[in-house]
Amino acid sequence: MKTELNNSLANAVNWIILSVATIATLIYFNNFLKALAIAVLIWYLIKKLRDLIALVKLGNFKFPKWLITITSAVIVFLVIFLIIKIISSNFQKLAEDMDSYKGNISLALKNLEQLLEIDDIETSFSGLFDEHQQEVLVFAGSFAGVIGKSLMVVIYVIFMLMEESLFNHKFNKILATTTQGKNIEKIGTAITLLFDNYLSVKIFTSFLTGLLSYVILLLLGVELAALWAFLIFLFNFIPMIGSVVATAFPALFALVQNGSTNTFFLVLALVGAVQILVANLVEPRIMGDRLNISPLVVLLGLTLWGFIWGVAGMLLSVPITAALIIVFGQFENTKPIAILLTKNGEIGIVGKEKNTQDVTRGS
Repeated sequence: MKTELNNSLANAVNWIILSVATIATLIYFNNFLKALAIAVLIWYLIKKLRDLIALVKLGNFKFPKWLITITSAVIVFLVIFLIIKIISSNFQKLAEDMDSYKGNISLALKNLEQLLEIDDIETSFSGLFDEHQQEVLVFAGSFAGVIGKSLMVVIYVIFMLMEESLFNHKFNKILATTTQGKNIEKIGTAITLLFDNYLSVKIFTSFLTGLLSYVILLLLGVELAALWAFLIFLFNFIPMIGSVVATAFPALFALVQNGSTNTFFLVLALVGAVQILVANLVEPRIMGDRLNISPLVVLLGLTLWGFIWGVAGMLLSVPITAALIIVFGQFENTKPIAILLTKNGEIGIVGKEKNTQDVTRGS
């Protein structure tokens, strides 16, 4: 009995040391790992687009793979460049028009004072705005530029595309060196399927939310509608708080633009309604409950990965957590952790994919 207790304690200590070392490594190599994660995501998008283009045939003629790969890469990088260009131009316009918004900000804050019956809101916030205005504009204006100048990301993607044909060969060689090769292959298949499902559904639902919000903002006359729509699309990948932040941005700007609380509440209500409808009606019907992650774990994962990798960590927190559940569920020592991380205690992706169910339940 004493020996078992000592072994359990030793295992717990080892896990704590391993977890702390892993988190420290992720923080220390923060910039490198974030750039690598972005490169992997871009490579993945190029790969998916290439698969779609490969389906196009002209009679019996098939386009060569190298041509499809180059075409897909050019399209993806062009789309990224255009998005960065739109964000940059919108931030530049925001910076140029900021002085003209000061009067509306003062008016909006005075209306807020009357609504809440609190004094000195306008004086306090105006002073705060003047003090930090330049810092905010410098950060906002340089944000897109930093992404656009990330040459290392482009280099990583190019080398991934060049090495891609050898990935499977190397992977199979590695698996052949261990008796757990089949199980590792199943875990990799399950994680890939999970990522495919999650990313495709989130891209669709986030795009739908952004598009509907863009139409609403245009109809309400809110300026920089394209910028707010893109931010809504992006922040919808962040669980729980993402939709709240995405709704707050255009609502607050409508308040600044018009100096009236009417437009503020209208944008808040309509864009918020779109968020609720898509998140609670559209997304569950498409995705179902395949992720099977406890809401508390989602929140804790969001906080942890946000601390480690910032916004990039928040965007990736859900698929990373779901992948960890799959991996932990394959080993007896970590299976209790996997069960704690799930929503209903069942290890695996809840859904119709029988093969995935079998994989993630260790069959």
